[in-house]
Amino acid sequence: MGTDDFLQLDIFHPGVEVRPWLNTKKTRHILPGATSSETTFNTIQNWMADCLLNHTNCLKPHSPGNDKPLPKRLLELSNGCVVLREDAAHKRHPYACLSHCWGPSPRRPESTILKTKRATLEKFKLKVPWDQLTKTFQDAVEICRRLSINFLWIDSLCILQDSIDDWAQNAAEVGSIYENALLTIAATKSKEGCEGCYTTTDLQYHALSVPGCDNICIRKKPPSYPVHELTLDQSCFPLLDRAWVYQEMHLSVRILHFCSQEVVWACRSARKSESGISDAEATNNFQYSTDLHGWDTSWKDLNPIENSLQNDTRTLWYRIVEEYTRLHISFPSDIFPALAALTQRMYNLRPPQDLFMAGLWKRTLLLDMMWKCPLGQNLGRPPKWRAPTWSWASLQAQVIWDPQLSSIFETIQLLDACCETEGLPEMGNIMVKEGATITLRAPLIKATWLKPWVRSRWPEILTSQVNGKIDVNRFYPDYDHDLPGEYHISWQSVFFLVPIAISWIPLEDNYEGSRDGPGSYRHLGLGLRRITENSIGTSSPAVYERIGYVEIVEEHGEGNLSVQEAQERFERVSAVLRSLPHISLTII
Repeated sequence: MGTDDFLQLDIFHPGVEVRPWLNTKKTRHILPGATSSETTFNTIQNWMADCLLNHTNCLKPHSPGNDKPLPKRLLELSNGCVVLREDAAHKRHPYACLSHCWGPSPRRPESTILKTKRATLEKFKLKVPWDQLTKTFQDAVEICRRLSINFLWIDSLCILQDSIDDWAQNAAEVGSIYENALLTIAATKSKEGCEGCYTTTDLQYHALSVPGCDNICIRKKPPSYPVHELTLDQSCFPLLDRAWVYQEMHLSVRILHFCSQEVVWACRSARKSESGISDAEATNNFQYSTDLHGWDTSWKDLNPIENSLQNDTRTLWYRIVEEYTRLHISFPSDIFPALAALTQRMYNLRPPQDLFMAGLWKRTLLLDMMWKCPLGQNLGRPPKWRAPTWSWASLQAQVIWDPQLSSIFETIQLLDACCETEGLPEMGNIMVKEGATITLRAPLIKATWLKPWVRSRWPEILTSQVNGKIDVNRFYPDYDHDLPGEYHISWQSVFFLVPIAISWIPLEDNYEGSRDGPGSYRHLGLGLRRITENSIGTSSPAVYERIGYVEIVEEHGEGNLSVQEAQERFERVSAVLRSLPHISLTII
């Protein structure tokens, strides 16, 4: 029986503070029944007033130090009309942003998003036709007016959708657009434009009085706002499954989520909900700040000057990519632009002169290369090339890093790395496939495939070249090698393993993962497919493509080992790897 088979009830005393585990203060409230109600908007206005007045972590629009330029275009909502203004950026207008799913569904033409194009720009400067706005756009306009916000930024209307230059300029500035907004209105419950922002609360979430109990109520527990990917219910929060929305949620100072049953407020100091179910206070603790979709300020508080925090910025970037790559992206070419705003802010946390390279960072490049796909994701590469194989962006899959990724193996040398882009590096417009390369000097281990059962590959190291017995403990393919096409790999082929990094493995009873406790080390590497041989008569290295991630251990090295035994096995593998010929190789 799964958790969905249980009915979760919420029994509470309205307006009385309760303290669940972790001593988080929460107060339950009776839901008003509709998110368009006056009660809801009174609550919203109280949340906003409290934030603007009391939250020092929440930047106020147009306050000292917040002098970033306003959007190139804004929608003016005054006088009962919606008008597109290009002169609004010259004034300091408080404005809201809309975060929404574009759609549309082919079966629901009413969900088609109205777009500003060069042919309609002048027309929309006079008046944007109300009847052509989707229900979500109309609701967003009404929400702004009820909150006395006279300007609104909507991407499809404030960016010329048939101008590559205008789109590229605004995509690069989208972070500032959301950061400088007074408020972001999120149509969190809607997966299409016709579904709007407002909702009526289902009867099962209405509170009923418990007979014989003074002021005690009972209801089905309303859906909690997801603070981790494992708790994301796409049926209740479809907006949060969109890749473009990820940076919108992280960069917005204040977000008003119109959810499936209630409204949820999220800012950089707190999260509040009408029911009280999702209330929480923000944390600056890097280790425990796990909210995927808003008020996670941990990445803003790191000090890039202190070398001790280098690992924190690296780990933070890994977490961002791990969360981002599990989200849905409609157009594969958007993989870098949809993350560009967070990438720009990561520059401020990285050491000076660091460089963004197709989703990795030059100062930590060899460790950054050590991403892997969780087992069971049998996907291919995108139909159109968009990134080198050493980049996680070369795949259509979620990637993760070993949380105990420790260091680079001592004999590995990074000889050269380049990634030529047209425009800003964070936009990821890589000019040519051959212009994104990493050249290493490292030992190379020849391997072939075992087939223990149907459609299951396993690398087998060809031991004739190895002066010692080493084995593959785990192999994570980057994609389904059996799929036809350019990246198909036959069962009879020979490929290569290159050791690169070292991971620290805590013993089972050292569950906190502290490296001060007992543990051992393990070699990590990449699977490579040779594309070209060394050019005869030249010093050019052979060229390879990445095909997977591998753990290299001593043969029969798994089992219940003492710390000393595990360390001895690791040292024997290290000795074997050091003894192998080291060659120059280029990965594309």
